[in-house]
Amino acid sequence: MAPKSPRTLTAVLLAATVLLAGASLGAAAAPGALADSSDHDDASDHDDVDPQNAAYLSVAHASPDAPAVDVYVDNESVLDDVEFGDVSDYLEVAAGTYNVTITVADDREAVVFEGNVTAERGTASTIAASGEVSENASTAFTPRVYASDALTPDEDEAAVRVAHLSPDAPTVDITADDGDVVLAENVSFGNASEYVTVPEGDYEIEIRADTPDANGTVVTTVDVSLDSEEAVTAWAVGYLSPDEAPADTPFRVLTTEDATRTIELP
Repeated sequence: MAPKSPRTLTAVLLAATVLLAGASLGAAAAPGALADSSDHDDASDHDDVDPQNAAYLSVAHASPDAPAVDVYVDNESVLDDVEFGDVSDYLEVAAGTYNVTITVADDREAVVFEGNVTAERGTASTIAASGEVSENASTAFTPRVYASDALTPDEDEAAVRVAHLSPDAPTVDITADDGDVVLAENVSFGNASEYVTVPEGDYEIEIRADTPDANGTVVTTVDVSLDSEEAVTAWAVGYLSPDEAPADTPFRVLTTEDATRTIELP
């Protein structure tokens, strides 16, 4: 891989710094609800982690003009070649302090960050690299933390939310069933809607330009299958107008299964 420019490496370093700072954010998670959300391999063997002392972290690459990276924990590879559109599995680690190294993908010597991070017990979150790094970008590069904090839905129900990470997309409303069901309103870039509980099943979700009645022009649609007791995030990423953007990265919607949390009664 060719060396990256100082501006690009600075942006990745910023992502790493905020990623590590956000590792302790999130809601208490039910370990059994943590699901694989990509084909990345977790190289660590976490079978011996005590669930009562575990923390969980997922990484999403949603910056459409940023490079790919590799991630090491205590000098062990945990994520390889994380590219735009990738969302990692949840990494399960025992609560504690770890040395984390982030490098340019496929170049172990090109270290862009190295430092210690403390992961707190019982937290689950996704850290998304968002915005742009190019010189002519219109949206600042900013890593963002999204807590995976949906309550576990009842049987035959599911929870869904939308995270808006498309730099050139307008503020949106999210509907389903030709607008008959409003899932969220007034979701601006960088934000995520609250989880909404719906019956399990197959849905065509409409992302619309924001209007007072949530009946604006449909920007795009995405088919989503929601299973019983599942929580899902639909990530809106890429450019609506890639021909006019810093990178030829078309708009798309990624869906991932999230960690859920339970309420323990006394």
